This record gives sequence, structure tokens and C-alpha cells, in this order.
Amino acid sequence: MLIGGALLDHFWWGSVFLVNVPVVAVLILVGLAVLPESRNPRPGRIDLVSVGLSLVGILGVVYTIKEIAYKGLDHWDIYAAAIVGVGCLLTFVLRQPRLREPLMDLKLFGNRAFSATIGVTVLAMFAQLAVSLMAAQYFQLVLGWSPLKSGLAGLPGMGGAMIGGTLGAVLIKSLSRAGTVTLGCAASALGFAPYSRLGVTTGYPYLLVTMAVFGIGLALVLTVATDTVLGVVPKERAGAASAISETATELGGALGIAVLGSVLGSLYRDGLVLPGGLSAAAADSARGTLGGAVQVAAQVPGGQALLASAREAFVGGLQVTMLAAAGLMVVVTVVAWVALKGVPKVLDDHAEVEEPVLV
Repeated sequence: MLIGGALLDHFWWGSVFLVNVPVVAVLILVGLAVLPESRNPRPGRIDLVSVGLSLVGILGVVYTIKEIAYKGLDHWDIYAAAIVGVGCLLTFVLRQPRLREPLMDLKLFGNRAFSATIGVTVLAMFAQLAVSLMAAQYFQLVLGWSPLKSGLAGLPGMGGAMIGGTLGAVLIKSLSRAGTVTLGCAASALGFAPYSRLGVTTGYPYLLVTMAVFGIGLALVLTVATDTVLGVVPKERAGAASAISETATELGGALGIAVLGSVLGSLYRDGLVLPGGLSAAAADSARGTLGGAVQVAAQVPGGQALLASAREAFVGGLQVTMLAAAGLMVVVTVVAWVALKGVPKVLDDHAEVEEPVLV
């Protein structure tokens, strides 16, 4: 984050991607040299049809969500994407039990601890990644900070995550897995709530505490969730469990950005008041995103009025979106406590949980 901010301050935006190339190259070489081999002696075949169905299905659903928020329902492509996306995902789910070597082992969801943890992970990541995206826009486009300063401003969240990750194992012993995940969800909700009170001139100390609390809570959830997912399945199925856990993390983040980002965008457009005299192209750009409004404001006479209106509209939308996310995390807190209650503190390869429940 810090390196990315420094690069954006001095170089082309694509440099934040290129800088990773030498780092990854070194990691690959070191990994080949020092990491022990771990391989399934009877690896199954990859079902390319299932890969295609999952990919097209998720893209279709995300496209539908984004376009509904941006264009409304009066467009045929939205309905086509929804039908294709939902149809592919349904076909994917129905196909897996019929395969001798399924791409996703759905039988694992019969374990209460596994299914509950995956559900909590999806919802936690749903809220978290949307916050990261919105916080970056708030720092740079509302407060007017540079990318490097914005990266530095986000450090309390990272510090909180380090603390939460360290505390996870300790808290399991005293609070149990259900208690630790519930505490993490509650802390995340408490971190979300103050975001709903942000203003155009909110002081940084207020944000510092908010980010730290949220980071601690999220790390507690994800640390315990990862350990639980791998601990409640036999070792020979750990690869499948890990794959599902990673998929849940990425899917939750993608849906969070799509849904909450779309809600914020819609609220921003509804609250934006455009000054007179703008060309159609400039108005469309300003209405599309806060970043577009910032660019237009720098190019037109009286741009300060547009910039002030855009920032107020963005912050107003951000407040509502964060309040909704806080409410979601309250629901997740209750779900985590109920669904994970009774999961052992120490898990062996065949941990059993009473009354399997899908969450």
C-alpha cells in the first residue's frame, strides 16, 4: 500500500502492477528451492466445464448488479446477463454431485462448522473490501490527499489486523471459536458504525480509531475462520477445503465491491447537484464517479461549486452505505454465535459438530 502510494505520486499508474513482477519472480525461485513438496498422490482431473460455468456465472451476476445500479432496469443486456449468470451458477451446483471428481466438493458443506465458517467469511469479506475501496476514495478525492499520504493513513487498519491475527489463537482458549469469531464480527460492526458519521472535514484521529477497531475485528474473524475450515475436514480433503475457503474470500470481496460500491454510486448520483452550463459530456463524467467530478471541476469555470457538491454527495452516500454494512455485520455476529456454538476449541482431523446446518 505504501509502495503503491509512492509509485502513484511519481510514476504512471501501471507501475503499481509492474513493481510486483520482480518480487514474484524472486518468490518463485526461493519457493522452488526451500518449500517442501506437497502433492496429492491421486490428483483428480480439472473439470473445464465447471470452471467455465463458475467463471461465466460470477461475471454475469456481478455485471448485473453493477449495471442495475448504473443504468437501471430498462436495458435488455442486464436481463440477459442475469439469466446467463444465474443459469450457469445453478448448472454448476447441480453438476458437481454428478462428477466423480468435482471441481468443488459440496459434501463438505454438510459439516456445520465448515459451512458456517464459509458463510461468515463471505459476509465479512463482502463488507471489508468495499470499505477499503471507499476509504481510498475518501482520502484522495474528498480530503484531497496524495496517494502516498492516503497509503500512510491506512496503516492503523493494517496494524489492527496484525493485532487481531495475533490475538485469535489466544482468545480461542478463553472464548471458544464461536466467541472469538462473534467478538471479531462485533468489533467489525463497531468499526463500521463510525464511518456512517464521516463528513467532508472529519479529523484523522476519528478515522484512526475506526480503522484500528475494524482491522482487529476482521483479522479475528478471518484467522479463526481459516483455521476452522482446515481443522474440521480430514487431511486428504484439506486441499478442497482450502480452495473453497479461498473462493469464499474472493467471492465475498467481489460481491461486496459490486453491491456496496453500486449502492454508493447510486446514492452519489441521486445526491449530486450539477451547476448550470456544463456540457453533456462533462455532466455525464461528473455524474459517473467522484473521480470524474474532480477532473471536470478542474477544467470548467466555477468548478469549486461542482467539487463541493460532488464531495457532499459522495459523503452522504458513504454514510448510508457504511450504516448498511454495519447492520450487515450485526446480523453476521448473531449468525456466527448461533452457527459456531459447540465447535470444539481444539480440532482434530475428524471433528464432528452436532446438527449440520448450512449457512
